[in-house]
Amino acid sequence: MKALISRRSFADLLFFTALFGVCLLLAFRLNFRDGKPVGAGVFNSDKSIYYVYLPATFIYGWDVHKFPLHCDTLYRGFILDYNAGKVVNKMTCGVALLWTPFFLATHAIATVFHLKPDGFSDPYQKMAVVPPVFFLVLGLFFLKRFLSFYFAGYIVYICILFILAGTNLFYYGLAEGLMSHVHSFFLFSLFLFLLKKFFEAEQRPLRLFAAISVTVSLAILVRPTNVIILAWFFLLDAGTRKEISCRVRMFLTPKFLLTFLVIFFLVFLPQFIYWKYVSGSFLHYSYGGEGFSYWKNPVILPLLFSPFNGLFLYNPLVLFFITGMVWMIIRRKLNGMLLLLTFALVTYISGSWHMWFFGGSYGSRPFVEYYALFSIGFGYILLETVRLRNLFARSLVFLIMVLFSYYNLRLIYHNIWYTGSVWAWDDFKNRLDQAGVLHFSKDTYTFINDFENISFEPALVKSNLRCHSRNQAAMVDSRYPYCDLFNRNITQILDHYPGRVTASLWVSPVSSDLTNAIVVASIEDEVRHIWFYKSIPLNRSGTKAGMWSEADLSFAVPRWLNDPAYRLKIYLWNVNRKTFFIDDIRIKFE
Repeated sequence: MKALISRRSFADLLFFTALFGVCLLLAFRLNFRDGKPVGAGVFNSDKSIYYVYLPATFIYGWDVHKFPLHCDTLYRGFILDYNAGKVVNKMTCGVALLWTPFFLATHAIATVFHLKPDGFSDPYQKMAVVPPVFFLVLGLFFLKRFLSFYFAGYIVYICILFILAGTNLFYYGLAEGLMSHVHSFFLFSLFLFLLKKFFEAEQRPLRLFAAISVTVSLAILVRPTNVIILAWFFLLDAGTRKEISCRVRMFLTPKFLLTFLVIFFLVFLPQFIYWKYVSGSFLHYSYGGEGFSYWKNPVILPLLFSPFNGLFLYNPLVLFFITGMVWMIIRRKLNGMLLLLTFALVTYISGSWHMWFFGGSYGSRPFVEYYALFSIGFGYILLETVRLRNLFARSLVFLIMVLFSYYNLRLIYHNIWYTGSVWAWDDFKNRLDQAGVLHFSKDTYTFINDFENISFEPALVKSNLRCHSRNQAAMVDSRYPYCDLFNRNITQILDHYPGRVTASLWVSPVSSDLTNAIVVASIEDEVRHIWFYKSIPLNRSGTKAGMWSEADLSFAVPRWLNDPAYRLKIYLWNVNRKTFFIDDIRIKFE
């Protein structure tokens, strides 16, 4: 038996060491080209918010004047408030706590070898690739240990490899590792493993409960919505109401409850201190105006199926997870209802968030950490597939899983910031074409802007005060005379030169019936010389204050304007600088 355990341990060590090496290599390839960061850099946007706790604590002593000049502008995440003398950060510090050993080691090396020890230079950017891969592989290791309570070894190995390759866990572990999700995944996997050991033990060891408490507290500190996993303590493998009741009573006994509360307080103490520093209060809601603004009407279908980061559209393998949950419920397996209820709750919470698409997300990132629990359902599907006597059926299911994983990896390796709208299928087809997944002919193309997505046009401000469809419209800012609606090279829109363009948009004036604005279409060369021009007044559609009306513009593109340098621009000319709403722009090319 000891020899068998030793062989299994050695196999695990070999497997996960090799996996760490491969993932680390892939992570560097995804994040760096010729030694330089890809795109906006490792610390850009939300990633810098999770990270800034470390240089602020260990290098700059929370003194904003010691930070590199315009550091916050460069990384566009945290805020250096020079007036108040505060480093303003909306994210909690859980990721930074997990990263502390890696950061301190890197800072020591950078200091000893004089490698610009400022917390943001090249050594720190290179270091930022390592911890996410470490926690990814460690999370998969504990997930393997957890799943081994339910399935044979070969099923578990297949399960974790598919979860890595076939979902956006790969993306958030290797390409966007500074985000919170891979760290939550690690903590969720560890929590499930410890929880299983705790309830398998004949007695309930306090030290194991303390480890569970630390894991739960860290998970909530990493991402506050992770508080959901507290319910798993009472529900995992609980087959009856009596068993659930016993767990509740056990948790509420002074020994366990006091242990949990003390550990939770100690883990959260750094965050309480930061909130006191930045706001004057030990408890502080740091997200400002951001919140669950759609909790009465959550955005469910787009969250799951939209080209705009829809879960299943980018991670079709997750459909097998859901199938496994349903199968478990039908077969009355333990945890089936727990999995499905957790999925429903995560869907509701994510769809209620004011930015349900989660910015430049890839495939609904709030679900990533929950694959640790959902893997149980996927494991049962794998088990049933292996048991299929029909070789063709068994091979077909595995082939579909492999193709789904290949599809996911292709999209990740050719990932771009999605600028389309909720149901902009032509933009998604172009994305699949660019990634080499499927080729689509561009006989026609329809540009859609419903303003649910982030707008990069300064003259347009997203607003939910008045919408023609869904949750968001755009308010035209009266400070700007011109407002771009579409601007693209004319020869790159279709496979052939476009013959006709039909544009429409919905408009709603604010205080008077007339906007006096004009919709303009122009074709210009590289020095902005206009070769074609057509316009219509928005008022032509009979606009009325407080109501929506549609304006449209249609024109044939002159055949002689076929120079690749020519660009088609469609924009609003706000002649009288008025404020009004627009929504649901559609521009069709034929």
